[in-house]
Amino acid sequence: MKKIIAFIIVSIITTGVWYLYLKPGDFTAKIKAKTTLGTIEQSIKNWKEGASVTEVQLGDEHTQIIQEFTVQDSTHIYEWQLNKVHDSLTEVTVHVIDPTHSINNRINGLFKDTDFKKSATRTVLEFNELLQDHLDRITVTIVGEEELPAKFYAYTELEGLQILKADGMMRDIGHLQGTMATYDIELDGRPFVQITDWNRATDSIKYHFAFPMIKRDSLPVVKDIKYGSRPAQRALKAIYNGNYITSDRAWYALLNYAKSNNIKVDLKPTEVFYNNPNMAGDESRWKTEVYLPIVE
Repeated sequence: MKKIIAFIIVSIITTGVWYLYLKPGDFTAKIKAKTTLGTIEQSIKNWKEGASVTEVQLGDEHTQIIQEFTVQDSTHIYEWQLNKVHDSLTEVTVHVIDPTHSINNRINGLFKDTDFKKSATRTVLEFNELLQDHLDRITVTIVGEEELPAKFYAYTELEGLQILKADGMMRDIGHLQGTMATYDIELDGRPFVQITDWNRATDSIKYHFAFPMIKRDSLPVVKDIKYGSRPAQRALKAIYNGNYITSDRAWYALLNYAKSNNIKVDLKPTEVFYNNPNMAGDESRWKTEVYLPIVE
């Protein structure tokens, strides 16, 4: 009998120590989404103005993001644990901590619905609602292996954050279109973006915004416009439908596909655009062909 009582006492003490000091969060929630790790990663990083990302650990099967929110006089730390269930399903576990009031939050949370718990619940629900709305507005369809055709093209050089890629395109599209018209240059396909460097740790890219053209002997010299060519190459292809701001969602889908099928790829996607954003229309019907080169 004494052993049973001792065991119960030790269990209570152990559970109490874990709950007050070792439990990962003062509040924990779980959500699931039918999308890739990368799509949720980018959504977390960019969804909330004023929230700062302090740490990111990227992986093929698991990603961790630590984010800080200022709530009145407190700093709330959100630890987002993203786990790949399969190629099109991700489970997200969110641990929320208020370092200044952690023990009080844990004790009070046993007996009542605290302001901290209400705030954390609202935040996670808000994120989930925005994420689901975003997923409803986009579609990514994996096509498989295809050839990205050879092209000669005029282009401008840009760099910045992934999320600002479309801003660079909008800035330069008039300059490129005007040059093509002014010098009567014959186009050879649709405009595209060629990523020349993708830094996943900083979400920054360098890229060419290009108009494919028929090569001719005399090329006009125009400020900020250069000329280049690419050879035909094998690539993984996806079709993305949605706003061009988030066309990088197809990059992550192709990376998943490559990993699942043991295909080595070069992290320099090419995006071919079928719609002019200036003409507005239903964004969910905008079409982009996205290619991720295969390393032979």
